[in-house]
Amino acid sequence: MSVHMLVSLLPAWSLPSQPLSGAIAARSPPMRPLRMDVMEEGVDLEAAANALSFFLDDSNAVITPTSGGVNNYVLYVDTTEGERFVLRMYNNGGETERVRYEHSVLEQMERAGLTAQLPFKLPKYLPSLATGATMVEMPDGNQACLCELIEGGLPKTADPRLLGRAVGQLMTAMGQLDLSKVEGEECDPYYDIYKAHPITNRENFYEYAAGPELDVCREAMETMVQEFKVCDAFIEAGLRKGLPEQVIHGDLHYDNVLCDEGTGEVTGLLDFEFCGNDWRAIEVAVCLSKYVGEEDPFPLVESFIDGFCETGSLTPDEVEGLPDMINMRVMSNAIYFVGRAIANEDTIRSLTKRADTYAQRMVWVRDNRERIVQCVKARMPQKSGRVVPTCAVEPAPPVGFEWGIVA
Repeated sequence: MSVHMLVSLLPAWSLPSQPLSGAIAARSPPMRPLRMDVMEEGVDLEAAANALSFFLDDSNAVITPTSGGVNNYVLYVDTTEGERFVLRMYNNGGETERVRYEHSVLEQMERAGLTAQLPFKLPKYLPSLATGATMVEMPDGNQACLCELIEGGLPKTADPRLLGRAVGQLMTAMGQLDLSKVEGEECDPYYDIYKAHPITNRENFYEYAAGPELDVCREAMETMVQEFKVCDAFIEAGLRKGLPEQVIHGDLHYDNVLCDEGTGEVTGLLDFEFCGNDWRAIEVAVCLSKYVGEEDPFPLVESFIDGFCETGSLTPDEVEGLPDMINMRVMSNAIYFVGRAIANEDTIRSLTKRADTYAQRMVWVRDNRERIVQCVKARMPQKSGRVVPTCAVEPAPPVGFEWGIVA
């Protein structure tokens, strides 16, 4: 296939001359924290051209790399008819069934009319010319797909209120999804936090955290370990309480959002790769976890909450647990990096270079716990004078843990 490419080619992958018949069976369990696995190598544009041939019959299409894409390769495709698409080449270790789940969730939302209710767009994948499937498997075991372009730019911290409003709208829509019709294998929930990497468990994580490999950032690690143990207790208490669960995006923050560059309104939400059934409030916590890493976090947190409370709602238990869930995001990343080091997939420097930042973020959340909770409570729509609780009788928390209080 002859495709015009705007940058020089890298060594090509070995690709078939004909489209594949479809995705193959699942492999190992999903590894949720690939969210943090930053690609450092460029995409092979000849491989991209071959992947594109599964979806478009246009030998003169132009493929251009984008600046987006953390876990996957993302490229623009301009056709001879003047259309623009986005080619996505997954780089997730061949997690075919996880990709199938992502595509199935989006398909079922569209079929149920839930996507049409949203004032912004979600990814819409084109079917393969050969099979009709929205994804094709390449010889390396990873998937490729072609998506309609959603116009807009990255908002970063421009107006968190608009993103908060969109998150509430998405949560409401996804909460109506019929899970019996969704195919594939979802990511592990955040409350199964030690599954952040296949090799980790609670024991080997804390053993490694106390070991000499992390002496270079010992002060930061000691701070984080203290907060990790608070997260452990919170997860146990949250499971006992039965916090509300539903399908969530799972990685929804300002780098996965597109906005109109004139009005600032959200035009699209991207990258549903990590969607799955989880505690509902994790969706909000993941968004807030980005803002708490900024230089002056609280105005951003407050603005996001303003927007979210216009369109979404949480139970009292979820509101009280938001600070802990924000720190669970940091903990999940730390577990993932330790797992990669134990498995010799990477050096522990991936964690040590982030340790001070992670510790500062967790401490800020701890110190501002009550401000975060009260900010949500003051804005949350009330029903009959109070937010409807998760359950009529709250189970007792674990010994040594007081719900909503950080030691």
